[in-house]
Amino acid sequence: MDINEISNVYHRKLASSKKVNKGNEFTEILEQRLAETNPTSLQTSRGINADILKQSDKILSLLDDYARELADPGKTLKDIEPLAISIKEEVGIIESEVSDKLHNDKDLERLIKDLTVTANVAMFKFHRGDYI
Repeated sequence: MDINEISNVYHRKLASSKKVNKGNEFTEILEQRLAETNPTSLQTSRGINADILKQSDKILSLLDDYARELADPGKTLKDIEPLAISIKEEVGIIESEVSDKLHNDKDLERLIKDLTVTANVAMFKFHRGDYI
């Protein structure tokens, strides 16, 4: 076993953790994708989509918090677990809302699907132990 390889892995992890501190990257992506969607379709179903957008913003905020917690070397996985449980619950809520309410807004439906897949993959990796 080469000690230099261990050191290189540690430094790569530190470099990747610096990316997390840039801000609310998930929220920025959501806002960008919303700007790309058709604004008239959002206005016609504004009441229905407003709850879904609030829920997706909540999930994005939780994912930002989750990324910061993972980057903090002082936090253990046990400390992060309540946040992971919250993310999983919120994703379950939005998945049920999308299946019931979004049938004609394909852009928003695709955005929510991307969000839920990202969150589910992050939770799967957490429970699988990728971050040990």
